[in-house]
Amino acid sequence: MNCIRLPLKYVKNARDLGGYCTKDNKITKFKTFVRSSRLTDLTKEDNEFLKKYGITDIIDLRGVTKIQATFVSDDNIDGDYFKFYYLPLSNKESEAYSKAHELEPNFDFGEAYKFMLNNKEKVKQIFTVFAEAKGGVLFHCTAGKDRTGTVAALLLGLCGVDDLDIIANYQVTETYISGSTFLDTYAENVQKSDAKYIRTLIMRLKETYGTYENYLLSCGLSKETLNKIKDKFLKDFVV
Repeated sequence: MNCIRLPLKYVKNARDLGGYCTKDNKITKFKTFVRSSRLTDLTKEDNEFLKKYGITDIIDLRGVTKIQATFVSDDNIDGDYFKFYYLPLSNKESEAYSKAHELEPNFDFGEAYKFMLNNKEKVKQIFTVFAEAKGGVLFHCTAGKDRTGTVAALLLGLCGVDDLDIIANYQVTETYISGSTFLDTYAENVQKSDAKYIRTLIMRLKETYGTYENYLLSCGLSKETLNKIKDKFLKDFVV
């Protein structure tokens, strides 16, 4: 059984990154990488579903203060089964920029995302987990939009998925988080996943590094590690 959006009871923005065709006639595998919003409301049944779905490793991209503020504890996640990582992707630059501008009606969040690219040590750690995990990896932040969207773009881009598909994958986030009551305290534009946000990130990355792979190599990741991820995530596309 493969799912595009995982049928978790309260976590509405958990999505498989499988099913995307690449530029070299391959396709991304299901049950390998899942992007998600926070797992605070994960139920015992959801835990069992994730196990059966093949998830073995979970990466939390939020900062410690966000984790404490939302009362996340290991009680929500079966810590005896899942390997769990706290790898905050935000840095002082991205957080300061967002706070200074996020209430502006036309604020482009992509300008904040580009600062996350400077957090190269965390990106290296995240992609090392991707390469070394024994099974599927679920990565998430609060809404599953900004930090999660940045990592998803880097992962799909590395594997040769077309930028149009990367942008479309980002855009649908707004639909899935629209009913999340925990976002009620956030400004309206914080909940939006406008195509221009992720387009800005992609443009900045390519202007500076040329390709997704070049960027990831600049983070200290080896070609061997990146090829491991590709081998894990891609298969030949047969019509």
